[in-house]
Amino acid sequence: MVRVYRSDLVGYYNVEDTGMSLDELRADGYTTNFQSLGKDEEGIGGAVEGAGTASTVSTAASREKATNTAQALYSYLPSSVLDEFINNYINTGDADISIGLTRKSQPWLDNFSHLLNDDGTLAMDELTSLSTINTYKQTLKEVGIDDFTDFEDEFKSMVTSVSGSEFQERIDTVYAGVVDQIPEVMEIYSNMLGITADAPTVFAALINPKIEDKFLRGQIATVQIGAQSKKAGFGFSYDRFDALRKQGLTAQKAQQLYGTAGGMMSQAQSIGRDLSIETLEQATLGDTAATNRLARISAELQSQQGLTLGAAKKGDEVLGLIEN
Repeated sequence: MVRVYRSDLVGYYNVEDTGMSLDELRADGYTTNFQSLGKDEEGIGGAVEGAGTASTVSTAASREKATNTAQALYSYLPSSVLDEFINNYINTGDADISIGLTRKSQPWLDNFSHLLNDDGTLAMDELTSLSTINTYKQTLKEVGIDDFTDFEDEFKSMVTSVSGSEFQERIDTVYAGVVDQIPEVMEIYSNMLGITADAPTVFAALINPKIEDKFLRGQIATVQIGAQSKKAGFGFSYDRFDALRKQGLTAQKAQQLYGTAGGMMSQAQSIGRDLSIETLEQATLGDTAATNRLARISAELQSQQGLTLGAAKKGDEVLGLIEN
């Protein structure tokens, strides 16, 4: 029966009880010669039964071994969390117990509390969450966004419920819907508001309210509306479009409104009726007088040419103006 000792531990344990070879134990800082540690047997702990039990020594690990284990299993964790694991492993010598204790620590909660379900169970492990967030970042890079500072909170809030592929679909859908108006938005920023922005910044502001607030103090929706008007050949007045936004005109409604307004106005003119863009804007917003005027012109057009002008609705909500 061979006993091994280590200078930072009290007592000894038997090699045969450890499940490790003598060479492995020596590599971990143990020796079979207690005198080589500069202590006599009593100094080590008497080398008597109970002075330092096998369980006390065998459940501990050296910092070197703990660090190696941490790097092998959890190198992707933030340094503060990795240090917590290392300290736990030194005390327990068990990786499963150590990660369990680590997940209750403040450093872990500071970085990964968003992974906990309401009942305290883990919705997803750390590696999976970090990998998913990395796919989010790759998706944004594809549309030119490479500063993720303002997206970190959103990433954490969605990672347990939105897959990387679903996020890709969402971004692709939004991008397809606004990419054609980005040049107009950029031009308005530059020429009329004195703000310089590139296309990725504009798109980032379109999809993230935090960037929107930082970039244009919450008024990017006004510029989106104006961009639709400008693209259709109508003028731009920031104050006017800001007022329309506050009345309920959205970028989606604006796209429908200004995209069809020119044709409607030409048709009305063909029967000698004056139909202004202001009337169409107010009709889109549900103004009764404007809606009634549009209905009268539509009825006259229908009787003379078989054409109809009207407001597209979903329930009671006016979505925009269309030509039927």
